[in-house]
Amino acid sequence: MANKFSAIDFDLFHREELPGRIATEAVANAPAGARDLCALGIRIENKETAYTYLPHERKIEIRPGVDRAEHVVELKQSGWEGLVHDLESPASLLYYGEAHAVRGDLMEFVRWEASLRALYTGRPVYDAEQVELRSLEGEPLDPAQAFHLGDDAEEMKHFLGEAGYLFIKDAFSPEEIKGFRVAATALREQATPGDQKSWWVKNRDGENTVCRALQAGTMPQLSGLTTDPRIVDLVALADTKMVPNDPGEIDAVSVLWKLPEIAEGLADLPWHRDCGMGGHASMCPTMVCSIFLGSNNPEAGELRFLPGSWRSTYRVGEATDENSLHGVPIPAQPGDFTLHYGDGWHAAPPPTSSGGPFRSCILVSFQREGAYNHRGERHYNDILLGSEDGRVQDVREVAHTSSVETNLD
Repeated sequence: MANKFSAIDFDLFHREELPGRIATEAVANAPAGARDLCALGIRIENKETAYTYLPHERKIEIRPGVDRAEHVVELKQSGWEGLVHDLESPASLLYYGEAHAVRGDLMEFVRWEASLRALYTGRPVYDAEQVELRSLEGEPLDPAQAFHLGDDAEEMKHFLGEAGYLFIKDAFSPEEIKGFRVAATALREQATPGDQKSWWVKNRDGENTVCRALQAGTMPQLSGLTTDPRIVDLVALADTKMVPNDPGEIDAVSVLWKLPEIAEGLADLPWHRDCGMGGHASMCPTMVCSIFLGSNNPEAGELRFLPGSWRSTYRVGEATDENSLHGVPIPAQPGDFTLHYGDGWHAAPPPTSSGGPFRSCILVSFQREGAYNHRGERHYNDILLGSEDGRVQDVREVAHTSSVETNLD
């Protein structure tokens, strides 16, 4: 059922409400997310008025018109309202074809996400220097701390609340991991481009290859993971009641494979949140369990987290960029797993090795009780599927294509 969120007057919001929030400092640290960005103009489809977000060191200024905006994006009224209500993101509007470049580069709109969320919702921009993970006793926490099944539940619950993730060692036996690998291999062999339940990418030689298989819970070796007490008991540590999906659901259980030298497609994930395709306010928190079938290290294409980021917003961007945060790599081995909040920021940069072995994981998803899709559709990530060759574009490809098409028009 689609959400009928309250309508917002675009002009009144920019002339009165938003300047009032800025004046009373009800926008958290919004300027911190835009200090290195250009002015952004936003206009609404079929409206004459538009406004510019002009970044300064200590504030973001809202000005009528877009004469001073290097980058101008046009949105539907409902899309812009979705941003204000934290039900959409710049990336989701790009993938749905609901953001159009009037001038400049749509990736600048994506880079503004952290500041826009702070302005619209008060959710702060992630600041690594301000993050202090503390134990129950007030001592500094190791952000890569490992736990074992049976460790103190209160200690693990506290760490999950502080960091936004848990790292569990030796949870699955070598025999179980062997069975998971057999299932993963079968899924890989069954996947075909355009089957609507797998992600495909192209390497530098132009070869199309699968990097993710969905609906993996249909495999006998994996069907019990959504109710496995080793996972479910830790999911229950969340402050919000979380529920599993039916194992046969397309996104309940999936398998991912890291691959080297990928030229096209979404095999190497930038810093992102799992609600990046929309729906934060209607479905979060979510949780994802990643069971490691191989080592998590740079050569294999490691998973990294930004500790404490699940209550804030970082900038979508490559973890390998010069000015990007490095994050915390988890030293996981086969049989270990991580559990993370979906709105915590994480990345999976390319493997540094070309010879492997490369990381592979089983992903098991959970959602909060009562979660729903505000667009009335099945799952937010469905927008990533649909290509005949099965290839999932990364956000830079989508932004570039949309910008070019708009400029050609």
